[in-house]
Amino acid sequence: MKTAAIGIVIKDDEFLLVKRRWHPLVWAPPGGFLDPGETHIETVLREVWEETGVQCKVLEKVHDFIYDNGYGEAHIHVYVCEYISGELQCSFESSDVKWFTIDHLPNPISPEREVFEKALNISNKKLA
Repeated sequence: MKTAAIGIVIKDDEFLLVKRRWHPLVWAPPGGFLDPGETHIETVLREVWEETGVQCKVLEKVHDFIYDNGYGEAHIHVYVCEYISGELQCSFESSDVKWFTIDHLPNPISPEREVFEKALNISNKKLA
């Protein structure tokens, strides 16, 4: 089973999401599969930068799940991250990149809303 890591980047109570260009066609936090020898945190930092032009700090793991795309399963590790710097840039892997509040999350979205609520609570406690 492949392993991937994604980062829920939070800035001023907003979430950084990308609209995936390929299956699954959903709004999701930036992320991707681990490169050989790479840790989950290294993957999150690299993928967030590559997909959005944003630098972030990983705060902690918030969730994980198994995703089956019909061709195979992947274990997805979800981390809550703090925005550090950068201007939004859309990579070739996405058709859009935007900031969203918890009350205005787009559809379809992955993972589920409850994961974003949990990430926001963790972020607010860590940064208080």
